[in-house]
Amino acid sequence: SINVASLAEEAAKQIGANSLLCRVGAYFHDIGKMCKPEYFVENQTEGNKHQSLNPQMSTLIILSHVKDGVELAREHRLPQRIIDFIEQHHGTTLVEYFYEQAKRQQVESGQTGEVNPGSFRYPGPRPLSKETAVLMLADACESASRTLVDPTPARIENLVREISRKKLYDGQFDECSLTLKELRLIETSLIKTINAMFHARVRYPEPSSN
Repeated sequence: SINVASLAEEAAKQIGANSLLCRVGAYFHDIGKMCKPEYFVENQTEGNKHQSLNPQMSTLIILSHVKDGVELAREHRLPQRIIDFIEQHHGTTLVEYFYEQAKRQQVESGQTGEVNPGSFRYPGPRPLSKETAVLMLADACESASRTLVDPTPARIENLVREISRKKLYDGQFDECSLTLKELRLIETSLIKTINAMFHARVRYPEPSSN
């Protein structure tokens, strides 16, 4: 969440959005994962618990972190402006990995009919402000960038542009006032900051012992 906060704060500045609100919202956006931490990849050290579950059950667990986060936030009386980040940071996006897995399993088992994509989507709402839209992109890009084997500047740029395009075409920004120009500025900011995160440390040669 610290990396996501840095990404979101800087991107928000570029479009004149509330950058401090973005940073604070990013700190809390994934608190629901504390209820079942072992099912989320960033917390897995000894195997993947999803390997013993069917994709439908895995999806229910993944989706639940939003609902759990909202309940935790209300229990601890966090302001609604922060709860909005928890509730909206995935919008109605598709949990693609388990959706594709479910389709493959259906084909392999010889079942007919189509897998309902609606069962693999977050319940929403989609981002209702520029700030929650910024967090959606920052969160998705930060998470995806960690899977890059060789995070070259070109690969990072392609990744950010592709994630942004998919969310735009999926209608995730239809409920907020984000413009295409602002979306481009957010992309550019995310590309720059992610590159800085990966390439901040320069390895210098070891000093000679002579």
